[in-house]
Amino acid sequence: MAERKYELIKAFPREMKNDVMTVVDRMFKASDLDFSDCFKVDFCENQLLIPERIYYHEPSKIQFNSLTKRQQVIAGCLFTRHHNGFVREYNLKRIIPQSNEYHFIIPYLIRLVGEYVFEILQEIKVNLNTINKSKIKEFISDNPQFYNTTVSQVISYWNCYYRSEFPNIKSYVGYEIIDYFNSI
Repeated sequence: MAERKYELIKAFPREMKNDVMTVVDRMFKASDLDFSDCFKVDFCENQLLIPERIYYHEPSKIQFNSLTKRQQVIAGCLFTRHHNGFVREYNLKRIIPQSNEYHFIIPYLIRLVGEYVFEILQEIKVNLNTINKSKIKEFISDNPQFYNTTVSQVISYWNCYYRSEFPNIKSYVGYEIIDYFNSI
């Protein structure tokens, strides 16, 4: 089980290995960590394997504050994959303002668009104009299958959960985000 936590190193570009190892060592006890299958994306000439869900408690403020700024962003990215939507939303709010300084946030951000938590989608939409458009466009271009799956998920969640509230899909926040991505 101890090796399992080090699989999280693959969720970030290779050159970040030391910072990711620090985060993993400080945040996760191997005996308690569990995460689901990973999704694959290409990012900056790296293939990343990012967990769909992480099953682990949130770090304490002391643990979190013991990290460097970049390590805190790494931890925030990992916790956007948490099984609890409130934890995902909290960590999204923590990292999204830093997406232009730390471009490795982009795959985590795009993955959240394909999820069903309305508040997370609203947070992304509110911040779209602050995120580097060329980095989003590059990521989508490098990951067409992943992006198409994300679009399908947005449509599916709209159909299942939000269609009655937003009869026109174009007024649904998830679709508005996809429309924005398609326009860049």
